[in-house]
Amino acid sequence: MNRDTLQKFGLSDEQVNQVMAEHGKDLEKSKGVESELEQLKQQNTDLTSQIAERDKQLKDLSGKAGDNEELQTQIKALQDQNKQAKADYEANIATLKRDGAIELALREAKAKNPKAVKALLNDGTITVDDSGVHGLKEQLEQLQESDSYLFDAEPEPKPGVKVTGSGNPSGGIDGNKNVNDMSLEEMTAAYQKNPALFG
Repeated sequence: MNRDTLQKFGLSDEQVNQVMAEHGKDLEKSKGVESELEQLKQQNTDLTSQIAERDKQLKDLSGKAGDNEELQTQIKALQDQNKQAKADYEANIATLKRDGAIELALREAKAKNPKAVKALLNDGTITVDDSGVHGLKEQLEQLQESDSYLFDAEPEPKPGVKVTGSGNPSGGIDGNKNVNDMSLEEMTAAYQKNPALFG
């Protein structure tokens, strides 16, 4: 999206500035979400390597413990705790990734109140993997049809009126001429003859 495109839609400079300001806010929010996801990925990498290091230490310790049954039991309990901590962490990361993806999709769908729209989604059918988000797009499309008031509608571009310096001395109206190509005098005459052209 750029200023030239918006101006081609017939928006005034003020309207273009407002649209660009809103677009800028959306981009900043998206950057914030991407930054959070990058931080989470880094944390995930760090914690995964820490857990791997602990598992290696426990394995080494287990080899040194030999036949000491009490120590072997403690090591086994620690290994189980490590496995559970890793599983819990991975589940939390998956939930955070899914929530971030949903938040981003709601912003892109121009939800007026993302929290309200999210409450209407069937959360259990939404999954996120390396290939993307699944089960969300269809739900959003259904909501946009059934509850369109929850989303900002894209304004339909209106054709701009072009006023030129050339006149029509005869005062005649060319019925095949586009309104955008008419001079002020031609538009005035056309409006007086058929106001519906300008509706």
